[in-house]
Amino acid sequence: MKVLLTHELFAPDFAGGGEYIVLEVARGLKRRRVDVSVLTTGNPSIREYEGIPTVRLPIHRHRFNLAVRKTAEMACQADVIQTFSYHAGLPALLAGKLTGKPVVYFTLALYQDLWKQMRSPLMGGLFSAWERFLITRNFARVLFLSDHSRDLGLSLGVPATRAVVIPPGIELKAYAPAEPKEDVVLFSGKLDVRKGIDDLLEVARALPHVRFRVVGWGPREAQLRGAAPRNVEFTTFLRGEPLYRAFGAARIFFFPTQGETFGIVIAEAMASGCAVVSTVPLGYEGALVPIGDRAAMIKAIQRLWDDPAETTRMGRRNVELSQSYNWERFMDALLRCYEEVLCGGSGELPVFTSAAVSGTPNKTRGSNP
Repeated sequence: MKVLLTHELFAPDFAGGGEYIVLEVARGLKRRRVDVSVLTTGNPSIREYEGIPTVRLPIHRHRFNLAVRKTAEMACQADVIQTFSYHAGLPALLAGKLTGKPVVYFTLALYQDLWKQMRSPLMGGLFSAWERFLITRNFARVLFLSDHSRDLGLSLGVPATRAVVIPPGIELKAYAPAEPKEDVVLFSGKLDVRKGIDDLLEVARALPHVRFRVVGWGPREAQLRGAAPRNVEFTTFLRGEPLYRAFGAARIFFFPTQGETFGIVIAEAMASGCAVVSTVPLGYEGALVPIGDRAAMIKAIQRLWDDPAETTRMGRRNVELSQSYNWERFMDALLRCYEEVLCGGSGELPVFTSAAVSGTPNKTRGSNP
């Protein structure tokens, strides 16, 4: 099998967690001896990454929407075009029509109304409309990272017969609980409105006896450091072993994001033995809280902070649950998807939810505050 991956950025270029998913797809295909190549933007002199052939167009990633001819040229040598949101999706779809090759679209982000907070109301409305337009095109399959992301896709008009959930993996061997845990509430992520950093600071201000540790990056970092209460410790974003240790040390992980297709940091926190308080329904032990509901967040963190034995129990259970986030299972499901579209199947594929891979009910465990 030959697969062409198209995405606006590819390692060593990164803009966020989406590029991590794309890289793992490429690595997984290579491990399975699939003939994989990548079309992306960037420095044309970089012709491979970790042995994966790349063609990089020297254009801004937004202009990748116009790269139909190059996508079609490379698609002629492929069996499947695997594309990802956002800017590679339309040229991949058009290239698929020109070459007769099936196109699989992976939804790495789906924000809709949240665009109006991240951009101006006018620009946010345009981004939201473009997102809806793109995801509802006639792709062979539209892949989602989680049940709740798929539900949103279905509400926008994605046919159920083409919508498939394939939860991502994490580097499970890298994450483990520290013994003993520290009395600290951890946040890890970009320091912006969408990730809920402003909610975190207000929650910390209401709980001055609780120690918060923020591991993140972003243009607002200096401003947020200056505005933070004294019980919030900021650490510039970590990678590798220092990040694994930060997750392992925390007793509670707090992620009050306003919009997430999955939330890989939650799976990493689960594997690190943290109790989780978040707005994302991923099936963890802890507390699921409504987006923007600071009172519920305060109540949930206070309850868990006051009960170390319960957070220990939750952390142990979360380690067990995290084992379902396995890259080999992810690749098994992805390759089944490719095989089905290559065989011309039009029936509905099974939905590989977190419940399906772990054998547990797909709901957030632990009581709501």
